[in-house]
Amino acid sequence: MHRSVIGQMKTHNWSHGVTALTVFVGMLLTNTVLSARIALAKCGSPWREHTIAGNFDGVYSVYAADVDGDMDMDVLGAAFETDDIAWWENDGSENFTQHTIAGNFDGAFSVYATDVDGDADLDVLGAALGAHDIAWWENDGSENFTDHTIAEEFTGAFSVYAADVDGDGDMDVLGAALAADDITWWENDGIENFTGHTISGRFDGAVSVKAADVDGDGDMDVLGAALDADDIAWWENDGRENFSKHIISGNFDRAHSVYAADVDDDGDMDVLGAAAEADDTTWWENDGSENFTGHPISGEFDGAVGVFADDLNGDGDVDVLGAGFEEDSVAWWENNGRENFAEHTISSSFDGAFAIYAADVDGDGDMDVLGAGFFAADVTWWEQSERLTCASFIPIIAK
Repeated sequence: MHRSVIGQMKTHNWSHGVTALTVFVGMLLTNTVLSARIALAKCGSPWREHTIAGNFDGVYSVYAADVDGDMDMDVLGAAFETDDIAWWENDGSENFTQHTIAGNFDGAFSVYATDVDGDADLDVLGAALGAHDIAWWENDGSENFTDHTIAEEFTGAFSVYAADVDGDGDMDVLGAALAADDITWWENDGIENFTGHTISGRFDGAVSVKAADVDGDGDMDVLGAALDADDIAWWENDGRENFSKHIISGNFDRAHSVYAADVDDDGDMDVLGAAAEADDTTWWENDGSENFTGHPISGEFDGAVGVFADDLNGDGDVDVLGAGFEEDSVAWWENNGRENFAEHTISSSFDGAFAIYAADVDGDGDMDVLGAGFFAADVTWWEQSERLTCASFIPIIAK
């Protein structure tokens, strides 16, 4: 930088004053870049990788919650090859002990945790692609789990989620079924008897389901991603659990994952998605009247299958996380507060990266990242060090 400025000064024979100013600016920029490089060396990587389980064969799903109520974050996973639903107990110092909840849940594919029975402890939900089951495991308060089947013929059960869909104060269950092309919710009667209600039986290749108040009317709407239909959609709840379908995107090639968050901080719910064939991570801006405008975050994230949103760097806006199955990548996109996103790689060697989640695993007040690597057979967490803000800031200075 400094030598370039000096060369320009000689060529143009500028006046002494301009020359002095230019030299000063050149030196300032040179010193700034040098300082930035030194700072970058001091910063190092902002993520420290920790393997929770390195032999959880065919892991497809990861989640975090305080399963044992001891005020630290435990981890849950579902493993397709070993038919396992498991949780890893955090001892408070991030030493994790594995506990099997179900070892014969055929083709375990998705896991979630919530208080299903309203007894103030966390129960566990699962979807089994092979068994075509949606099930929940009741926690007795001492982490002894009792199996309860919600649905036995939910063909190709791929994803499970929970929310109070009918607003009656208990937790209902939602599922997406790949082979049945089905988005369903099961109504909890308050004593954990579940009645199934089909939201859509023609959502071709349904693979992901979430719930959020998309239209801001105080009831719970439903979102889904359909692998074969290439659809991201939401179903509007009229307040009496009659659902009307609205397509957000009908050409999101091999839509694989959906999520909802207020990305632009305007008070309404926006939608995010990952598309495996399009290699695309996108967010759709809600204008407040549920008209959605698509904004690509990354169109070159090879095999994009997982998406999640949270404020990762603690600057008050919503950032985005992704898992790239084909490129074995876990990445996050930093929101600059104006919904311009800068990509940062967390790992480029997480073999078969499939699921992604964020939580404060170590209880230090910042967000860490969890991932499921299918081919790696790994459940991993990446610890965010205090240097994340530093590392994010430096490329801006050094340009």
